[in-house]
Amino acid sequence: MSNATLERTRPRGRGAPPSADAPRRRRSGWWLLLAPILAFDVVLFLTPLGKLVGASFADNAYQRVLEDPLVVRALVNTLTISLASTVVTVVLGYIIAMVLWRAGTVTRVILFAVVLLPFWTGILVKNFAWAVLLQDNGMVNAFLQGIGLTGAPIPLLHNRFAVIVGMVHCLLPYAVFPIFSSLASIDDRLGLAARSLGAREGAVFRRITLPLSMPGISAAGLLVFIISTGFFITPVVMGGPGDMMIANQIDYYARQLTDFSGAAALAVILTVMVSILVAVYQRVLKAGGQHEDN
Repeated sequence: MSNATLERTRPRGRGAPPSADAPRRRRSGWWLLLAPILAFDVVLFLTPLGKLVGASFADNAYQRVLEDPLVVRALVNTLTISLASTVVTVVLGYIIAMVLWRAGTVTRVILFAVVLLPFWTGILVKNFAWAVLLQDNGMVNAFLQGIGLTGAPIPLLHNRFAVIVGMVHCLLPYAVFPIFSSLASIDDRLGLAARSLGAREGAVFRRITLPLSMPGISAAGLLVFIISTGFFITPVVMGGPGDMMIANQIDYYARQLTDFSGAAALAVILTVMVSILVAVYQRVLKAGGQHEDN
């Protein structure tokens, strides 16, 4: 009997080496596991997105919408308001995450419940609540006049300040949780070691806490910015005519002008603009991380 025949007829026991095509079968198994997710994305995301992109090229839509001064102003508003809301949200979210990180168990549970409160009410309810607080005869103006900071009501509603306040209130949980997760992963012994060597709290924060929490800050900033670019109700309820964002223009083109190709073009422009900014943001963060490693 030849060696090839003996090799084929030899039983494969528990300690027998795996065949050469075993890694290939394992790789194909991963694709089978991913097949339902891929099918879900194709049906519910890629197909509508493809139809949207196709509709945006009809009737010379891109030239028409980009020549509209209201669209250009809405794009600028979207960028400026989203960036301002992102900065304020991340700063406040970092402070709240630090308090949660240092709090005891019971206090942390209570604070988590407070942070989650915006998720328990609709965005329209939150906006109208802020409108009641910020109006000329609202509680905020009454408080400012009561303590003598202002002699008359100041305009706090129907302007960009009100839009940012409403957006920050809705976006705050999206910043708190990534930052808190990053802070919770920091080893407490690092701070103890630094303090034992004479470092003050400010130095511990600058040299240890802040650098190690940067992944959470970057994730929070990216998530908050992407969500903020699509706000629609808040600029309508709390903003003025000059504070409309690109989502409001998309609605105007689709419902008022019945220009669906123009609305599709605006949606594609917003998607491309956000994608470019996200790519640049990640590139800058990656370059900064490499610089710190060096």
